[in-house]
Amino acid sequence: MKTIMIFLSITILLAGCTSKPDYRAATDGSVGHSEQKISEDRYRVQFKIYSNSVADATDFALLRSAQLTQQEGFDWFLVTSKETFIESTKMHPAASVGLSQNRQTVRQCGLLTCDTYQRPSSQMDASISLSSQNDRKEVHTVLDIRMGKGMKPNDDSYHAQDVIDNLGNKAIE
Repeated sequence: MKTIMIFLSITILLAGCTSKPDYRAATDGSVGHSEQKISEDRYRVQFKIYSNSVADATDFALLRSAQLTQQEGFDWFLVTSKETFIESTKMHPAASVGLSQNRQTVRQCGLLTCDTYQRPSSQMDASISLSSQNDRKEVHTVLDIRMGKGMKPNDDSYHAQDVIDNLGNKAIE
């Protein structure tokens, strides 16, 4: 038992070390963030992730926008355009067959006596379902942003430090 626990602990540790975090720079179209400078104060920020949640890709794109805003010496950014693409997943059939055997207790009573006996009982179930509920989808969010200094121009703009403070922990989980 002790050997099994040590083996499982090592396996889990190695699996944790080999998995990459979702928030990282994209390389050659892989998951992660990328950006393209459009003008001195405008960028296109992209984030691609495999997830069940569209919000994850948007949060990471906003986080990268905030980091980029500070790197470029600005205080706030405004999202001027947002597009989200979700790669459709294929429905995979899942089949299951079950067989259960149990004993059924039967009691038959006559006028004077009752007889109790058990007889075997089998039940077979089969089902086929089409489901993609647990499939992770490729979610790709593209933000066009405009950066600025000083006071935020309106409520639709984001203060870069606020976004980093609120979403930064999500990138290291």
